[in-house]
Formats: sequence, C-alpha cells, structure tokens
Amino acid sequence: MTELTKPGDCNSMDELRHQIDKLDVKIIELLANRSEFIDRATELKKSNGMPARIPERIESVVSNARNAAEELDLDADLVEKIWRILIDWSIQREAEIIREE
Repeated sequence: MTELTKPGDCNSMDELRHQIDKLDVKIIELLANRSEFIDRATELKKSNGMPARIPERIESVVSNARNAAEELDLDADLVEKIWRILIDWSIQREAEIIREE
C-alpha cells in the first residue's frame, strides 16, 4: 500500500476522501493483526486455565489506550469507548473458544 498524503496536502474532497479510505484499510489491517494476537492469547489462556475476562487487564488496556490518545491530542473518552467495544469483542471471541460462556 502506498503512503498517505498529509491532510494539508489534499487539494480536493475527492483526494481527501481517497486518503481516508486508504487509512481505513490500514486500520482494518491493524485490527486483523490484533485479532491474531487475541487468538494466541486464547490458546495460552486455555492451556494455562485462565479465564477470558481478566478485569485488571481490561482496565490496564483501557488506561494505556486513554494515555496514548491523550499524548496524540485525541479524545480519550472516544478512544475508551472504542477500546471497550474492541475488548468486549475480544473477550467474547476468547470465551467461545475457551467455552466459558
């Protein structure tokens, strides 16, 4: 995939939208990569008798996401909402495999 053009270098809405579309694909690729790590976590949790839901880890992940958002001057509340959805999806995926729920 080609590099993205900086927002300030986009001279039309079509060009800007094209860059957003390219960025969306990169975000989806990262989410797919993250899900591979979740799958591996599921294997490790299952073999070690660990539950899918570990509340302390959830809050640590959310805190890390909020801190990263704040460092990038992004709305930390929005990031937390997105991350909690992502975490819930990940836990559901893990639980189905571990057969907890």
